[in-house]
Amino acid sequence: MNLEIEPNKIATKDLHKYLLSSVGPRPIALASTIDSNGINNVSPFSFFNVFSAKPPIAIFSPARRVRNNTTKDTLENIKETKEVVINIVNDKIVEKASISSTEFPPEIDEFNESGLTPIASKRIKPFRVKESPVQMECKVNQIIELGQKGGAGNLIICEIILIHINSEILDKNNQIDQNKVKLVGRLGNNWYCKGFGQSLFEIQKPK
Repeated sequence: MNLEIEPNKIATKDLHKYLLSSVGPRPIALASTIDSNGINNVSPFSFFNVFSAKPPIAIFSPARRVRNNTTKDTLENIKETKEVVINIVNDKIVEKASISSTEFPPEIDEFNESGLTPIASKRIKPFRVKESPVQMECKVNQIIELGQKGGAGNLIICEIILIHINSEILDKNNQIDQNKVKLVGRLGNNWYCKGFGQSLFEIQKPK
């Protein structure tokens, strides 16, 4: 017999697990921000995707913590500065990205704790992650709060103003090679998946 779930009749932490285990793989945005005192923050988010090419819009969502209904430093920094770098996560940096998800105090620089390397952006103040194969400098157009309770998302609507692409992941036509960029995706619990090698398959679009 199938399991049926009414979201308002289940604990938020359990609903969260069902949602994240069924919707995936999800791309990972490693968001780098800076606060008004110049303290860097880096944190991964898998509530993330691109939603428009013209204008170029990416959206990610730092959700309120379920256990104590607090917000993340990433969200607070963006409220102050309206700037963020979205660094794409691949298999080379996924473990360091995971380390950066640790809830360090606000005064701690996650670049130092995770072993990731900060490099200056060209259009905005937050630093890019050097090891990331694709880095998107963004201005934040809007923040949409989806609720005030633990588990509620906050949609960060980002306009991409400059994209940095590592030449090592490009093919002869200057397009991104999926087997070179080696993207990874987030699944439920502690699971991830690979978006390259034998995991890939191609389907031609109907004419």
